[in-house]
Amino acid sequence: MHTLRRCWGVISSVAFWIIGQLCILVGRNGKSIRARFISVIALASIVMVLVFSVKLIHAHTRIDISLATAGKGGEYYAFGDNLKRVIDTNKQRVRINLAETPGSRENIQHLETGVVDLAIVQHDIPTGPSVRAVASLFPELLHILVAEDVESILDLRNKRVAVSPCLLGENGDPNDPNSFFCRLMERHSIAGNEVEISRMEKLEEAHQAFLGRDIDAIVLFIALGNKCITGLLRQQARPARLLPIDANTVETWYPYVEKASIPRGAFWGIPLVPETDVSTVSVQALLLTHRRVDKDAISEITRVLYEHRNTLMASNPRAATVRLPSSGEDLGMPLHAGAKAYYRRDKPGFLVTYADPIALFLSLSVLCISASWRLRLNFQQRQKNRADTYNLEILGLIEQSHQIKSMSELLEVRQKLFSIFKRVIQDLDEDRLSVESFQLFNIPCQVAIGAIRHREWALTHAPGDSDIE
Repeated sequence: MHTLRRCWGVISSVAFWIIGQLCILVGRNGKSIRARFISVIALASIVMVLVFSVKLIHAHTRIDISLATAGKGGEYYAFGDNLKRVIDTNKQRVRINLAETPGSRENIQHLETGVVDLAIVQHDIPTGPSVRAVASLFPELLHILVAEDVESILDLRNKRVAVSPCLLGENGDPNDPNSFFCRLMERHSIAGNEVEISRMEKLEEAHQAFLGRDIDAIVLFIALGNKCITGLLRQQARPARLLPIDANTVETWYPYVEKASIPRGAFWGIPLVPETDVSTVSVQALLLTHRRVDKDAISEITRVLYEHRNTLMASNPRAATVRLPSSGEDLGMPLHAGAKAYYRRDKPGFLVTYADPIALFLSLSVLCISASWRLRLNFQQRQKNRADTYNLEILGLIEQSHQIKSMSELLEVRQKLFSIFKRVIQDLDEDRLSVESFQLFNIPCQVAIGAIRHREWALTHAPGDSDIE
């Protein structure tokens, strides 16, 4: 309690001091220009101290970021876990917490609703206006794994096929005619009802279903060299093989894909699997975030992706394919401000770009301020000189009043004093005299009035004539 009272006392004192400085600044206390200038400097110093304190506290505050991946065993989870470990090892300010999800569609939903801050998503999944891009991670190739009796896609008629949810409809509907898989079948003259489609929730489950002959094919986008896919292709119980597709036909109706191939011997071992290059298509896996996520945190994560790539590659070769986008248009959506700040770190800043115009502007500003200040000083000097002239005239009238010996001469001196006073008022109205100069003029003016009155009294009470010889 005592500590709280002391803190409250300090806060109250600082608050009252700031209020006092503000009152001086707005001129409520009648302070001089110098006092106001000092108040400006003091308040500016307080503001700078507060700003730097907030920045210092923010720079040392841990930021928890949740990253949505797919389930354990998938490439998304492996990449996210690797990124988390590298960040933790290098003791970065950001701390990543992994969130397992069914897949890309759920990741986007969680990202848009604020459940997570980051998400690894397949590029062809629709996103909302609040989603921002961070980086392009690695390509996912279309794998069509089939049993030995399936020679081509046409042989998938009347077969049982497990399809990744990302290749089905928006809600994972197997019967959606606009889904990637149904349109792929349509391009090969296979109707949707001619294939028995099942939604594949986990690759491991599809693996077991294939071995148990519950399904005849597996279709999904996945990174090259996945362990589960390798196991399917190299097991002997029910050997699987990869079907090629014509990439040109897919690119014409699905703009998200690029031509790709699964290279010969991509799945290590002897004999080579596959024995020849397999033509296919690929889609990029993206790291996305919400536009409201902390800029510094996203910039730090982006920096780790690129500056610690070798460390990331040591545990996950996928890090070798992380690409640096030149703009958000390369990824089909705007870049997050934090990622953009990192990507443009080598570009000259505003001050560097416009150094010459800024220097010219500052030089001209200094010259203008100096000239204005000099003109102001000259103006004030002229006001002072004018006031000094009036004061000297009044002193002359005071001296003259002591020599007056008649009322007529006294009246003449009084008229001269009134004429001087009239000119002073006119000069004050036309700013040829300052208020301070007028206040200084007021003292000799009062002395002159007193001297005239005293001489008038002396002349009035003198014996004999009003004229004194």
